[in-house]
Amino acid sequence: MIKKRMILTSCLTCLGLLILSACSSDPASSMYDQLEEQAKSEQKAAVVAEQRTRQDEISVNTYQAVLEAGADDINRAQNERDELTALNEDRVKLLKQEKIIRTRAFDELDLPKLASTLSSLPAASKKDGTALLDVFKEREKAFDTFLKRYAATIASEKKVLSYLTEKPNFVKIDEATADLNRTSRQATEALKTFNQLTVRYNELKPSFYEKAGLNIK
Repeated sequence: MIKKRMILTSCLTCLGLLILSACSSDPASSMYDQLEEQAKSEQKAAVVAEQRTRQDEISVNTYQAVLEAGADDINRAQNERDELTALNEDRVKLLKQEKIIRTRAFDELDLPKLASTLSSLPAASKKDGTALLDVFKEREKAFDTFLKRYAATIASEKKVLSYLTEKPNFVKIDEATADLNRTSRQATEALKTFNQLTVRYNELKPSFYEKAGLNIK
């Protein structure tokens, strides 16, 4: 049976309401503007991720109900099977939306340019800024991994669903469910890594701002 569920993707902290005393021409201030603009896009992605997560949870519960039905009851689970089909379609659409928004958000930052800007900053802020950009890159890779593993989970779910017919083959259902559990665990682990990197990014960013002398209040 399905034991895993997707975890809500966390969003980047947006510090847009903070006031800077530095002027816009300052290199550190310029980096702030770029990072916070990128964070706004991340917030949009988080809204879609929340919608997808709710659909994920409904899907898990619905699969559970169908798989617990015996041979005599699976015929009466037609409504649940139809619901699962619709849920899978919705989740794929939401994932595509999330991918578009996050990819655009990742691409908004000109990393080589930011790295060049960092070179003109004091050593302390340069160190934190470099660590920040490194985590940003890791986070982007982690999201790509999650996309692939989530897609594998959707494929596994469709396979299980294909066996939930009026004359179910429970041997094949068990095999397909085991594969679904495996792909679901892998997707959950990938998302966990992504979320951990998000937390780390959100920790480094205000520290970088402070050491860069932005005097955030």
